[in-house]
Amino acid sequence: MNFKPAQYRFFRLCGGLFSFFLLAGSARADSKNDQPPADTPPADTAPSTNPPSTKADKPFMGDLRTRMMEDILRMREFFDTTIPGTMKKYKLVFSFSPRSSDLRKAEYIRMSTTLRYGLSNRWEIYGSMTPFIPSPINSGFEHRWGTGEAKLGLRYDLGRLGKLFDNVTLGLEGRTPLGKPPPTLIDSYGHLVPMIATSHPLPFDDTNLYLNIAYDRAFDAPFRESPPPGLIRRHVFIVTPSVLYKPGEFGAFASYSWRLFDDETIGQHFGYEIKAGPIWDIPLWRTQSWGLPGKWQIELAGRLTFEEGMPNDKGISARVRWRTSIREVFSKKSYQRKPHG
Repeated sequence: MNFKPAQYRFFRLCGGLFSFFLLAGSARADSKNDQPPADTPPADTAPSTNPPSTKADKPFMGDLRTRMMEDILRMREFFDTTIPGTMKKYKLVFSFSPRSSDLRKAEYIRMSTTLRYGLSNRWEIYGSMTPFIPSPINSGFEHRWGTGEAKLGLRYDLGRLGKLFDNVTLGLEGRTPLGKPPPTLIDSYGHLVPMIATSHPLPFDDTNLYLNIAYDRAFDAPFRESPPPGLIRRHVFIVTPSVLYKPGEFGAFASYSWRLFDDETIGQHFGYEIKAGPIWDIPLWRTQSWGLPGKWQIELAGRLTFEEGMPNDKGISARVRWRTSIREVFSKKSYQRKPHG
């Protein structure tokens, strides 16, 4: 595709900034031997801007088993916002996140599964697959089974960045389609996505500001046929500031996602998406009384999406997230009901 000189400078600048941050993170990791900075407390006691689990879970934090589940309990993301931070060393967490919007308006349902592993106290690697199954409600051409897409990513916890951000995490993610997924799930191109996730506490109790920056670069995926006619390669630069208020079990958030698109048909244009709604971070004692292992999180939001050249899209989105360990998944005891108190 043809870019104007200004567009070349823009993409080169973005690429240069991401490269600088990634190289800086690597150099810092080598020089520090994965140890926290000297002016911060040890990792087990260092303060974090990540939201706590819930107040209902706090009385159990002295228990050894609960401390072992710290990575499972900690909130990692909500909708399109990634909370900075990485897995603790040698910790492995499994997460599962279906989308209710598929059930309402799609002919298939995405079943996103992710495995995260802490390479060290600062480095994290993760892999994800998004197979899809036929919708029990809607029917049509995409009413079928498939492997969807695969994802592989690496993240580095840079830590505090001066007085501006309390936590900064750098990441690099690759995605590729598997089989012949629906174009609305992933196009026939591969995607390379460098990203930055930051956090900053606001002067209100239990309220944090999160800023995510990502550049989604599309390329011809290896070992795949040429994309079918009608599928246009596009690159997307995304900036998403979000505010999360979470004093305990229940919370609320608002986010604004600004996007700069560049594709072969419309050219360079912009769009945005606004989301706001409640979050229910269900306490462990409640899900254990239902016989459900792991940590559950439910998100609900009103949504407004705008893109130049496209009709506006608005509606309600819901997301269910389940975080657990591999041991819990295959343990019968994890599914036994445990009465509270």
